[in-house]
Amino acid sequence: MNGILSDPTLFLKKQLECWPEARIAFEALDKLCQRTISSSGLSLQYNPARMGSTAARIDPASIEKRPCFLCSVNRPQQQIASDLGDGYDLLVNPFPILKDHFTVVSRQHQPQSARACYVKMLSVASVLPDRYVVFYNGPRSGASAPDHLHFQFGLAKGIPLIDKLRCNELPDKERFTIAPFGFPITVVRHVTSETFRSYLDTLTILEGDYEPRLNIIVMKNRDELLAAFIPRGRHRPECYYSEGEEQRVVSPGALDMAGLIITPRKEDFEKLTESEILNIYKEVTPGQPEIRVGIMHGAGISFTLDTPYTDGTGVYSGDMEASMSCGVILWQNEKHSSLVLRPVEGVGRFTLHGVTIGKEFHWERQESQSFAGSLEIVPDNDGLWAVNSLPVEDYLASVVSSEMNPDAPKEFLKAHAVISRSWVLAQIEASRHHHTEPVESVSEDKESIPCNPDCHIRWYDHDQHTLFDVCADDHCQRYQGLCKISNPNAVKAVNETYAETLTYDGRLCDARFSKCCGGLSEQFETCWQDRHLDYLTPVRDASFTDPAIPDLTDEEQADRWIRSNPQSFCSHPSEDVLRHVLNNYDRETTGFYRWSVRYEAESLSELFERKSGIHLGRITSLKPLRRGPSARIWLLEITGTEGRAVIGKELEIRRVLSESHLYSSAFVVDSETGHDGLPSAFVLTGAGWGHGVGLCQIGAAVMGDKGYTYKEILRHYYPGTSLGKFY
Repeated sequence: MNGILSDPTLFLKKQLECWPEARIAFEALDKLCQRTISSSGLSLQYNPARMGSTAARIDPASIEKRPCFLCSVNRPQQQIASDLGDGYDLLVNPFPILKDHFTVVSRQHQPQSARACYVKMLSVASVLPDRYVVFYNGPRSGASAPDHLHFQFGLAKGIPLIDKLRCNELPDKERFTIAPFGFPITVVRHVTSETFRSYLDTLTILEGDYEPRLNIIVMKNRDELLAAFIPRGRHRPECYYSEGEEQRVVSPGALDMAGLIITPRKEDFEKLTESEILNIYKEVTPGQPEIRVGIMHGAGISFTLDTPYTDGTGVYSGDMEASMSCGVILWQNEKHSSLVLRPVEGVGRFTLHGVTIGKEFHWERQESQSFAGSLEIVPDNDGLWAVNSLPVEDYLASVVSSEMNPDAPKEFLKAHAVISRSWVLAQIEASRHHHTEPVESVSEDKESIPCNPDCHIRWYDHDQHTLFDVCADDHCQRYQGLCKISNPNAVKAVNETYAETLTYDGRLCDARFSKCCGGLSEQFETCWQDRHLDYLTPVRDASFTDPAIPDLTDEEQADRWIRSNPQSFCSHPSEDVLRHVLNNYDRETTGFYRWSVRYEAESLSELFERKSGIHLGRITSLKPLRRGPSARIWLLEITGTEGRAVIGKELEIRRVLSESHLYSSAFVVDSETGHDGLPSAFVLTGAGWGHGVGLCQIGAAVMGDKGYTYKEILRHYYPGTSLGKFY
C-alpha cells in the first residue's frame, strides 16, 4: 500500500492512459470556472460532470433498483483497481472535483459507516504526501452511494477549510472547535484510532439512523495528523427541492462543507450568493431546534402583548382576547383559521392569564405567566390552545427553574438540565419524525396480564399531544415561562451543559425523572409502553457500596420494604436541602418517602366509580397482581360486591384511587372490618412520590449537596449512559 500511496499520480497516469472518458474529465478540471464569493474564502466550482452525483436518488427504493456502481462487477471495464490491503481497492474517481481525485472502496458490499473505515482512513492519510486530503461522506450527509463503504482523497488545493487549518496557528489543545462558516467544526490533533473513535462515540445517533450524521476530513499538517468532524442534520437543503427560480441544485458533501461548493448547473454557479450558501449550511447542520409548548386550553384565551407583536399584517400590543366561533378563531373582530403572533423585535414578551398549573394534583391553581418567543392560537374540537414557540435552550432555563428551586445545588441543576434536554429532544424526534405507540393499550402478553374483559390498562405519555410537541405541566415537564427564571443559577446550569444530552449506545435517551423514588427506582415498562430500556432500570438510591437490590416484585419482600425506612439519598433530606430544592407549592407536600392514607370503604367505592367510570358496588378488596422492581403496582385487582376489575398501569392506579393522584403506586393495603363482616375502611401505606423511573429529584439534589458532580449523578441514575452532543 505504501508504494502506490506515496505517489498516487503514477496510478492516475496509468488509469488515464486506458480510460479516455476519465482522461477528458480530469483535463476539464483545468478549464472549470471557480470563484471566491466571501472574505471567509467560500468558493464555488462549476462542475457539470458532477450532476449525476449531486442529483443521485438516495432513498432506499431507488438504491434497491440500481446496480451498485462501486461493486467490482458493475464498474466500467476500463476502471483499474489497485489492492490497498485490508479488503480495500483504490480507484480513480471518474468525475473529479480535485486534481488527483481517488476513491477507496471496500471490496465487500456493505453500508457506508465511519466506524467501519476510520482505521483505514487514518492509515491512508498517514502515508499520503502532505498535499493530499482524505474525506468521508456519511450515508445521510452527502454520500451518493450510501449502500457501499468508501471514502475519497485528492489534492487539497483550493479548499478553504484546509487552507485555514494549514495557514493558521492552531490552538494548543488535543481537541478544539472552530466555526469559519457559521457552524462548529471539531478538530482533533495528533489523531489516533483511539482518539478518533473516542470522539465518534460522543456523537448522538438519531432515531432511524445507524451512525451519527457527519462529514469527516483527515489530513497531514506539518508533523501531525488532523481529523475535522463536521456535524450534519439534513442531507440536502430546502432549495434543492424547490422549483423554478428558487431551486439550487446543491447537495453538500465534505468538500462543500469545507467551503468549496460544487454546482453542476451554470445558473446556480452564477446566482448563488454568500447569504444563500450560509443559509444552506444552516439548514444542513444541526442547530438548536425550536420547541412548541402547549401552555393552556379553554373556550377563550386572555393575554397581554407586553411588547409589539405582528401577525404579518399589523402590529399589536396590550390586552387581547381570542375566542372560538364556529370552529375558527375570533380575534380583533375577525375570523382566523390560524393565528401566529411573532415579536416585532428581539424575543418579545407576552402574558397569558388564568394558566392552570398542577392540573388534577392537590396543589392545582391558576396564575398569570409571561413568556418569550412566539404565541400561536390553535383551535381544536373543544376550544383553543395557546402555544409558545421558542428555542429549546431558552425553554430549558424555565423548565429547570419550574421543576426545582433554582437555589438547589449547582451540580444537581446541571444534571437536571441534561436530562430535561434529553427527554424533550427525544419527544420532538418521536413526534415529528416517527409514529409512536398508542397511549392506551391492553398488552398481548397473556402471562403478564389476566385475559378478561374487566382488565383496564392505560398509560399517559407525551404522544397524546398532536397540536404541539409537549405541554407545560407535570404531564410532560413543568414550564412556567419567564416568571420562573428569577435565579441565574438555572440559566447557568443550562448554559454550562449547552447541547449536552444523555445517550445510550450512541442514541438519544428518553430520560425520565420523578420527585422521589422511595429508595429504589422503577423500570420504564411498569409505567408506559411494554418495551425495555436498559438505562431505565432499578437503581438503589444510595451509595454505590450498598447491598444488592431486593426483589420487590415479590409481595412479601415488597411489604417489608414499604413498611420499613431504608436509608437512601431521598430518605431524610434536611429541611435546608428541601428549602433549596423544592418550589413553594411542592413544599406543601410532606412525608413523601413513606406515607399513609385512609379511606372509608363507601368513600373509596364512590371515588373509584367516579374516577374510572366502572361500577363495582362497595369495594371489598384491593389486591396487587403485578409489581415493578421498586414495588410499584402496575396491575391492581379491585373487587366489589357487584363486580371485579383489573386496573393498570402505574399512573392509572394512582388516578382512580385519589381525588388528585396518590403519591405513588408503591403501596400495601390493610383493611378494617365492619359489623357486616366486610371491610369498612382501607389504609394504604406507601413509598415515594411519582412514577420513580430514572432520576429521583430529591435523591439527586441530596447527591449534589453531598458533593457529587453532575456526571456522577447521571451515571448513578442512568447506568451505562454517556454524554453526547445533539447540536
